Amino acid sequence: MAHREALVTPCYVLDKAVAQRNATAMLDRAAALGCALRPHVKTHKTLEGALLQTGGRRSGIVVSTLAEAEYFADGGFDDILYAVCITPEKFLRVEALVGRLGKMHIAVDQAGQLERVVKYLEGRKAAAPDAFKKWSVCVMVDCGYHREGLDPDLPESLALVQQIAVHGELLEFFGIYTHGGNSYDARSAEEVRRYAVAERDAVSGFAAKIRGAGLDVPVVGVGSTPTCSHPPADGLGGVTEMHPGNYITYDAMQCAIGACGIEDVAVRVLTRIVAVYPHRKTILIDLGWTGCSCQGADHHYGVLTSHPELQVRVFKQESGEVEAKPGVEVDWAKYQVGDVLELAPWHSCAAGAAHPTVVIEEGGEQVGEWVPCRGW
Repeated sequence: MAHREALVTPCYVLDKAVAQRNATAMLDRAAALGCALRPHVKTHKTLEGALLQTGGRRSGIVVSTLAEAEYFADGGFDDILYAVCITPEKFLRVEALVGRLGKMHIAVDQAGQLERVVKYLEGRKAAAPDAFKKWSVCVMVDCGYHREGLDPDLPESLALVQQIAVHGELLEFFGIYTHGGNSYDARSAEEVRRYAVAERDAVSGFAAKIRGAGLDVPVVGVGSTPTCSHPPADGLGGVTEMHPGNYITYDAMQCAIGACGIEDVAVRVLTRIVAVYPHRKTILIDLGWTGCSCQGADHHYGVLTSHPELQVRVFKQESGEVEAKPGVEVDWAKYQVGDVLELAPWHSCAAGAAHPTVVIEEGGEQVGEWVPCRGW
């Protein structure tokens, strides 16, 4: 075991006990709601973190890059959903994953994407019919976030699902998936639940339309960390899967939304004091936006949990400036060069992506490192 004095800053630290508690709570919540939990693993991008989220099983996860899909496949995971609408230059890599995994799923939300997939698979099946394996296709649904996903109320949306069935010799219909990213606009648990209701109703209603057309819907999935932390009070009727991700670490943004408390944030970015300037009432630290991202600038990039009287004023590339919170008088002499400050980052997905390793702590001691997947 090692102490923090030996750590080179800036660095990214995870409290394993808190992450385990968060993971267990979400598994229990999904079970109570009658849903499977298919966790998104992009927040940490590590085998160890994914195993906490799944409760130890190496199957049933969501990824946001093909590099992640390949990394987790190499780590023995199966049943992987790549929840970004597919583009043609990725077909060869998807084909390799389909061939090596029991279940690999891609996503589409419009006819142009599906047409390219069908054309590619027609050629592959004609070239090697005995080696051909069907592709599993998930349809993304817009529940009000408007980032991606088809409009469940438009007639062409049902037609897209029907086209998957038409090409049953090439494709299998995985089901439907939505992400209530608009829940990040909430600022209370009550507001989050309103978004959760809209998320649930969008996919359960669309699933009913698909079934009304005579087609099965194997999976009906919802998920954002806020909406899965505070699901609808009347449950998730019609939903079969939840796919949140950030909850394993949470972050300062989730605290502001009302999804968690600061005690649930499992990660910190550690930084050291480089210089103290009492005449300017600022402290220079060795952490900039390259070690935490620029997200949350309006919220001081997170919360300095080790020094609640202070806040980050600004991040530059490799350094940052810290100041006292408004109305707080501080004794600048008590801050010394080399002192460690702990920042609960505004967005842990972005902060974690800045670091080559995650330092794992248990009981205040460093017990190891996790090495995240990188690339696309």
